[in-house]
Amino acid sequence: MLGFSLYLNEDITPATEQYINHLKKYGFNGIFTSVHIPEEDSQKYRARLLSLGNLAKKNNLDVMVDIDQASLEKLNISLSSLDSLKEQGITGLRIDDRLAPEQIADLSQKIEIGINGSTFTEEELKQLVAFDAKMESIQAWFNFYPCPDTGISRQFLAEQTKMFKHYGMNVQAFFAGDENLRGPLHEGLPTLEYQRYYDPLASILELKELGIDLLYLGDPGISERSLNQIKTYQDEDSLVLYTERAENASEEMYNYILGKHNQRPDPAEYVVRCEDSRMHSVPMITPENTILREKGSITLNNHLYQRYTGEIQLVKDTLPMNKRVNVVGRVTDGSLPLVNLIQPSQEFYLYEK
Repeated sequence: MLGFSLYLNEDITPATEQYINHLKKYGFNGIFTSVHIPEEDSQKYRARLLSLGNLAKKNNLDVMVDIDQASLEKLNISLSSLDSLKEQGITGLRIDDRLAPEQIADLSQKIEIGINGSTFTEEELKQLVAFDAKMESIQAWFNFYPCPDTGISRQFLAEQTKMFKHYGMNVQAFFAGDENLRGPLHEGLPTLEYQRYYDPLASILELKELGIDLLYLGDPGISERSLNQIKTYQDEDSLVLYTERAENASEEMYNYILGKHNQRPDPAEYVVRCEDSRMHSVPMITPENTILREKGSITLNNHLYQRYTGEIQLVKDTLPMNKRVNVVGRVTDGSLPLVNLIQPSQEFYLYEK
């Protein structure tokens, strides 16, 4: 499931509702918010939270609220009486405190509970089972990491996810946005450090491969370009990769490689071969910019390759220069992870950034 984040440092306005409706059109079905910010006015936060809950209920969206016990008290919310909160559209609580396993087990009978996927241990999971927790109502929610270099590793996320899955739990992780990034650092809010500057779609697909069930946008914004990437994948099972013209490459040759392609059904080890590229009306392609083919390079075979003239390739790993191969473009850093995710015979698009 795809979800997004809305933060309560500002009032819920008609623009907020427009944003919710817009993301819903792109398949986003859950909202994450946080209310444990002690310096803010508690009454404003309570009003904003309930307003957000009602909007979500109106649009049939889930709402997971990140909260601690001190903020619960400030907002006059009791863990012993959650029915009114659920009636207001709040479907889950990620309580960012070290609650006793017995208390978590009890809460799981009443509402969806998010535990901290970044810190929860197997010993604590065994205790939940011992206290008859409703494990299908408990989700493992990883942290996001605003400060560069502090996000967790792929290996750690995979190990934790495997552990949670063993206990029948759904697992959540955050991916960074690429517009209106959350302050004060404005450096993205990913769970995995190496995904900090990825295109959102690249993060989503990699997290899915790692077994993540709930994929949430951590930042309060995402570009229309990235939403269209996601929509194209949802509707067509096609990948959109954004590109730039290579330095010293002609505009004519760069424009030639833009557009729709298919990878061959027999994928190559080091490159993505565009299946139908040699079937186009091939212009005279003279040797040009025959330089080192770095990872992410987009290449075009020149006339020295004879029957292979006109073949377009995406380089998956750095290859040496070849006088028969022109480097005409490169996949942008954010889209680069998508190169290795292109499947045999899969359709993909190369668009200028």
